[in-house]
Amino acid sequence: MIENNILDVQNEKEVVVKVRGLCKSFDSLQVLKGIDIDVYKGDVVAIIGPSGCGKSTFLRCLNCLEDPTSGNIFFEGEDLADMKVDINVHRQKMGMVFQNFNLFNNLTVLENITLAPVLIAKKNIAKTKRKNFFIKIGNLFRKNKKPLIKIEQTLKEVKENAKQKALDLLAKIGLEEKANVYPSTLSGGQKQRIAIVRAFAMDPKVMLFDEPTSALDPEMVGEVLDLMKELAEGGMTMLVVTHEMGFAKEVANRVIFIDDGVIKEENNPKEFFGNPQDERLKDFLAKVLI
Repeated sequence: MIENNILDVQNEKEVVVKVRGLCKSFDSLQVLKGIDIDVYKGDVVAIIGPSGCGKSTFLRCLNCLEDPTSGNIFFEGEDLADMKVDINVHRQKMGMVFQNFNLFNNLTVLENITLAPVLIAKKNIAKTKRKNFFIKIGNLFRKNKKPLIKIEQTLKEVKENAKQKALDLLAKIGLEEKANVYPSTLSGGQKQRIAIVRAFAMDPKVMLFDEPTSALDPEMVGEVLDLMKELAEGGMTMLVVTHEMGFAKEVANRVIFIDDGVIKEENNPKEFFGNPQDERLKDFLAKVLI
């Protein structure tokens, strides 16, 4: 656990995500009422709170699955709340793992993991070819010819590299023998570990977890949390909506409590659980830490 003063440590870190005044309403129901938070490189932020408090909506706004009603989400110099940004580009760098796995049952495990990298590469190659076509046309009328844009990898090379990376990741979690099976044959714990690997295969800068163990049988929770702990130890920046208080205590370096659409309290795990200040948090912890 990190016991240093949070502000002292954060001042030395790079801000990866900056959220200011984030609000989200669904018709007349206001779910988020002004979220402000800075997420620093290497942070593991555990997000806890009662059901319906806005935790999942907050993550979905970060991943552009929900459009904010107002406020700002700054990531890599762009405001994700701006409807003009290419959200697909940012989703490549901000992976998300859902509570219900969201694997494609008609694709093998290997195909699930390699699908996104291959589709993105195919799109980028096609875009580069279009640009080169117009450069060639323009060069017919230019005295000083513009050089063509180099395509770093062929689609065949991309597929081969994505396959090898997927196999390497499966080997690391002990599921390499499942590469060519379909998700329906897997246990819940295996499905969730593969969902995590699928997100990680995109080399994201941030990973979002929306209650990743809530759909699992109790005996399967540990294997998923162990994988998440390994990611955290490797320096991955993570925001985790969770009911697993043990994970929040042992792995997170920051814990935030959301209630009624706002952050009521934030601290390092030792202070958060050992010396809570907010009355609503005290009541919440008294019920979940029985």
